[in-house]
Amino acid sequence: MKIFLTIIFLLVCIGLTAIVLMQEGKSAGLGSIGGIGDSYWGKNKSRSMEGNLVKFTKILATAFLLIALLLNVIPDASSSSSTTPTTPAAAVETEAATETQAATSETQAASEAGKAQAESETAKTQAVTEAGGASETEK
Repeated sequence: MKIFLTIIFLLVCIGLTAIVLMQEGKSAGLGSIGGIGDSYWGKNKSRSMEGNLVKFTKILATAFLLIALLLNVIPDASSSSSTTPTTPAAAVETEAATETQAATSETQAASEAGKAQAESETAKTQAVTEAGGASETEK
């Protein structure tokens, strides 16, 4: 359904662009103030090609807005609510939680590495102290 609406939406976009580009500019300017704009074409504008273009522009613009709203409301068939967050805020929260977990595990790993290094330095210090104490007793 969403693919069909997307195709129709693209066709409406192309049609709306073409119709707007085909329309003439409103160049009556200040002449319309004195009633100069009331010519045969001005009175029968709705029956002319320009009147039809204006009518089709209104129809396609309305279709454009309605289809855009429908496409925004209809959910994607490929997305499942259990695996992906449905809102941008949920996605940011999930990403932040993942980063926090990664930082916590890195901190724990660094802490364990620091403890292991401290223990090895303590063992070296004890070994040096014992070796120094043994050499003093031998004197």
